[in-house]
Amino acid sequence: MASALRTFGRILARHWPALMAWYLGGEALHRLLIELAGFVGGHTTLGGLLLLPLAVASRLVSYVAMYLTVRPTLPHSRRDDAGGPQEFASATLAAILPFFAFYTAWGMLDADQIDFFRVASAIALADSGYQLDQVGDRGGLIAVGVLPVTVLVIALAARLVFIRLSARLPRWTVVLAVYAEVLWTFMLFTLVARWWNGVLDWVARREVIGGLQAFGDWFAVNLAPVAVVWEVGTGIVGVVIAAVIVPAAWLTVAGVVFGTTFDSTPSFARWGGGATRGAVVSVARTIVLRLEGLWAAIAVIWRGGPLLFGVYALAYAVWSWGEQSGTRGVLQLIGGHEESFWAGVYPLVLVAVAAIAEPLRVAIVATAYDSVLARPQAGLDTRPSGLDDEPRDVGVASLDVEHEGTVGVLGEQEDQQDAVRRGLRDA
Repeated sequence: MASALRTFGRILARHWPALMAWYLGGEALHRLLIELAGFVGGHTTLGGLLLLPLAVASRLVSYVAMYLTVRPTLPHSRRDDAGGPQEFASATLAAILPFFAFYTAWGMLDADQIDFFRVASAIALADSGYQLDQVGDRGGLIAVGVLPVTVLVIALAARLVFIRLSARLPRWTVVLAVYAEVLWTFMLFTLVARWWNGVLDWVARREVIGGLQAFGDWFAVNLAPVAVVWEVGTGIVGVVIAAVIVPAAWLTVAGVVFGTTFDSTPSFARWGGGATRGAVVSVARTIVLRLEGLWAAIAVIWRGGPLLFGVYALAYAVWSWGEQSGTRGVLQLIGGHEESFWAGVYPLVLVAVAAIAEPLRVAIVATAYDSVLARPQAGLDTRPSGLDDEPRDVGVASLDVEHEGTVGVLGEQEDQQDAVRRGLRDA
């Protein structure tokens, strides 16, 4: 515990200004890109749709930068061979999938799309003289249909082209590969979220659901104890989500950024040069490597042990309470004002409080991660998120998966990266 507190203190003492700067820079760029995407979307929805993923990516980049900034201060996670643009780009690529999943699950992707639609629709309606039939293919409305599916397919195809031809493409195309990865991931989660909302809406309109709601209302009116038990149960679920799942998700993101590996067993996947090559093989290899890194990062949660994770969850809960209390206190200090006043001031208050709170969150998560790696029984290690020396043209020879019990090693991490990361070493 004393060692963890010293690590936490060193992170804040050495990196707080840098962490604050990265956070504020990411938030400023995020807002700017949403406004830009909305402006373009007011004239063409497709153009806005191509820019909107960059707004999410700006937040991703800022968080990756914050965690990599504190890495040299972590006694058990720092690496002498880590650092530089290669590690930064590679860590960003590795974090895209878990970050977008987290971003979508907690409604932040939906919030960005609502802001995008608000700006784009206002511009489109004004340009069309407020005639809905004149809006056409603009206004920023994103729905499950041909347009988003086409964007997803093209972005994924571009990603596969880079994987296949990375050795022969110019170095600057690495930027396009990163963008293609962000774009197809963004569209995938957008379509899944839209589909899921449609399913929930369809279920809510069924007569059986209405009957169950009426039955529940009858219980609430006539059997108060049952209603109390139900309310307590739903409240407990909310507490579990806030106190366990959210901090676990942030710990997973940190594990992906730092490049968590299993250090005590043979590699998960074996890659050889004599296997059949092709687009399908490249996709399979990319997906397996992504899942390997994610699985190793998730392992941080339980390999720390219940005591360590409990302390971390408690610290995170205190942080969450402090952030909410700080925001509430600032709003009360400002006092009551017109709605037009709050339209401009309220976002600034949130950002100002977060500029103080986010470095604390990064310090808490990074300290917990390093404490897990400090346990020899955890069997985890980190690698620099940079690039390795494997050959450029490889195929999948076999997948040698070792199955062990829940207490043993459940998955393995081979220190390999996909073709995009290999292309970065020459950039």
